[in-house]
Amino acid sequence: MDETFFFVGLALAGLAMAVSGPIAFVLVMSQRKRIAQLEQRLARFDRLPPAAQAPAPFAARQPATRPEPAPEPARETARPAPTVLPISASPPAIEPKLPRPSFEERFGTRWVVWVGGIALAFGAALLVRYSVEAGYFGPGMRVVSGFALAAGLLAVGELLRRRLRGSLPVPTTWPDIPAMVTAAGTVALFGTIYAAHALYGFIGPEITFVALAATGFGVMSAALLHGPALAGLGLIAALGTPLLVGGGGSPWPLTVYLPAVAASAYGFAWYKGWRALAVAAAIGAGLWALLLGLVSMKASDAAAAQIHGVLQAALASFVFTLSHRATPAEEGRLDRSATAALMAPSLVLVALLGTTMAQGYGAAWILAAVAAVAIPAAAGFLVVPAAAGLVIAGVALSGAIVLWPPAPDEHWVSFLIRLDTTDPGLLLAFAALAGVGIAAAGALRLIGGGRLPLATALAYAAGATLTPLAALSLTYLRLAQAEVSPSFVVAAGVVALAMTWLASVFRAQRERTPADALTIGLGAFASAAVAALALGMVFAVSGGSLTVAMALAALGTGVIARRLDIPALRWCVAGLGIVVAGRLAWDPMVVGGELGRTPILNWLLVGYGVPAFAFGLVSRIIRLPDTKPDAPPLIAQALSLLLAAFLVFFEIRHALHGGDIYALDSGLLEHGLLSLSALGFATVLVRLDGVHGSPVLRFASLAFGVIAFVQSLAALGLAVNPYFTDEAVAGGPVFNEILIAYGLPALVALALARTAREKRPQWYVLGAGGVGVVLCFLAVTLLIRHGFQGAQLGIDRETSQPEWYAYSAGWLLSGLALLAYGLLRQSLTARLASAALVGLSTLKVFLFDLSGLDGPLRALSFLGLGAVLIGIGLVYQRFVFAPARAG
Repeated sequence: MDETFFFVGLALAGLAMAVSGPIAFVLVMSQRKRIAQLEQRLARFDRLPPAAQAPAPFAARQPATRPEPAPEPARETARPAPTVLPISASPPAIEPKLPRPSFEERFGTRWVVWVGGIALAFGAALLVRYSVEAGYFGPGMRVVSGFALAAGLLAVGELLRRRLRGSLPVPTTWPDIPAMVTAAGTVALFGTIYAAHALYGFIGPEITFVALAATGFGVMSAALLHGPALAGLGLIAALGTPLLVGGGGSPWPLTVYLPAVAASAYGFAWYKGWRALAVAAAIGAGLWALLLGLVSMKASDAAAAQIHGVLQAALASFVFTLSHRATPAEEGRLDRSATAALMAPSLVLVALLGTTMAQGYGAAWILAAVAAVAIPAAAGFLVVPAAAGLVIAGVALSGAIVLWPPAPDEHWVSFLIRLDTTDPGLLLAFAALAGVGIAAAGALRLIGGGRLPLATALAYAAGATLTPLAALSLTYLRLAQAEVSPSFVVAAGVVALAMTWLASVFRAQRERTPADALTIGLGAFASAAVAALALGMVFAVSGGSLTVAMALAALGTGVIARRLDIPALRWCVAGLGIVVAGRLAWDPMVVGGELGRTPILNWLLVGYGVPAFAFGLVSRIIRLPDTKPDAPPLIAQALSLLLAAFLVFFEIRHALHGGDIYALDSGLLEHGLLSLSALGFATVLVRLDGVHGSPVLRFASLAFGVIAFVQSLAALGLAVNPYFTDEAVAGGPVFNEILIAYGLPALVALALARTAREKRPQWYVLGAGGVGVVLCFLAVTLLIRHGFQGAQLGIDRETSQPEWYAYSAGWLLSGLALLAYGLLRQSLTARLASAALVGLSTLKVFLFDLSGLDGPLRALSFLGLGAVLIGIGLVYQRFVFAPARAG
């Protein structure tokens, strides 16, 4: 027993020493400031230089002609004299800048305080741990000691606050010592309560939960005196309480507790202006909502998570948008923080809809879906700087439609609508009411907004027009499964009529009171009417595609932007283009498998040709005159080229595979036509770029050229070369697959090399010329082999002596043709290619014909080669490098 009291006394003495040291240090420092002030007053009476704290006022009181005072002898003092700034005879024009804090000041005023606070918290925990390991105290004594330590630290923190806050003001860069000591006491109290429950079982989970929650709330309340850092600590403690204590397995109490914690944090943040505390509370609430959704194991748990998400979303939107409620429309620029505060809870609610869908679908799920849409929409309508809330509501509505729970089995009803969702009627009502409500909210804001800022008006217009279109499209995909649906055709017509009526209202209002918001609204609703009609066309045609609808909508939007002179709508065209690009990236095959067997005139022409034409036309319509093309026309131009390339690619596959574009095999003719198409695209784009000067055309010509080079050399040279594959070649001795697959691409490649001269990099020109020469060589060689071997050209087939001779003759004639072209067009590339073919023929004659040919063929081979080489030399001497004649 005596040892126990001895160790208890020793522990308390150590605690007293640990706490009294910092207290004594702080008190001495505060008294030192008062002593310094008294010394300054005495110095003024004795006409001594003032202390470093006030050089400027003293200098200002000196006369301008007063000489410098004589230096006085050093006075003996018990402490170092304070640093005195030099004083000039005349006062300075401006006040001197405060010196940067020295290492000593940073060390003594900041670092030691932060480290000391952390040390106090760790010391309290280590003291308890040491007592447990050494077995000095029983469980009850340990808990009591922990409460005593926490109470002592809290009392010291309050004492320091009262003693120090009344002295000289502390710089904002210095850490608050009273708050630091109070935070250490809070940590000790929180740990002691948890230990009493989790380690020793003195209190049950209910009392522990209440005690820990009360501690968190109390700390946040104490932060009104000690500052926001302590409030953050209390928020963490309050949010972490359910994780530490656990519970009986029911999450329903948390649906009340967690919103209460967030509301308290929001209230303190609102009262004191602590935005960081409000943001931290919103983040904690969102994380808790996601956690509850992930751990939900049954329908009641899922409902609790959904209700919690709704409450937290409502709180966050109210707190972060309320401050902008009185902002007039003319000053209602979009606020980023309000937008983020609306977006994050809505996305969390949408995520909850997905994570809790499997646990049950009921009233709480529908309430969460409605709240995810209604909360940002209401905030965006009521608060002008939060106008992006309408767009966020549209995104949330789209997510809810996509995540709407599916039915256990599929069945059909009238009007060919396939019901593969739970409560399809409720889904239709939800999508229709939400779309109409958001459109009405945006229209009312635009028509009564006066001089709304441009970005704000665009946000209202985007939410009001894109949301109904997105809801209609996604509902069609969920219920009609991309099949013909007269009901959705009628719905698209109704949407188009409504948008047309709104456009007429805006036009009439703009004629009476012109305003930018009315102009934007007119253009947006007119464009939406065109888009709705395009969607109706898709819904009415089997195998239709949203790509066609988006392209036609982009074309209509571009026409409206041009006719009504609304430059902002050009970016709507760009947005629709980005949607189409994303659709192509997700699945390049935008049409179904039932395309028909007719070449060219099939559904590919609609699925790719119509969008390609629409985007190509709109790129010309929306281009601003007398300026370089900016993003909107360039995006439309790029999509037009991409869709045209897809059209040609799939039409080739469709024609060669009997209508099956999904066929796994590909042959010589297909690869030859693909190379021909890519080279043709590159040639045409080089010519167009010379006229229009578009960076898209320039890049596309380079891209198509590189693709053609690789395709020609890799596929035609190796992969499908009939000499290596031994596949049968269709056609007669001259007009056959070889002529189409090799001859036509060779001619187009040579034309590309000539067209690209002085317009493209040298490597590109040489690449095109080289590919043309290689394809020409392969065409001549394979045609000769086809003439001797027939349809099968495999490498393992025997080569006769006339065939060997024919190769030499064919290569030499090809070289002569290239030489003639090079002389006629003054093309160095063609002449070099001719030299390569002639050199190859020479090597063949000397290396192969000398041993492989017999009789007259060997002689004719050498005679022909010699005659050709002499003729070539004569041509070079007379026409290429002829010496200048003497005058």
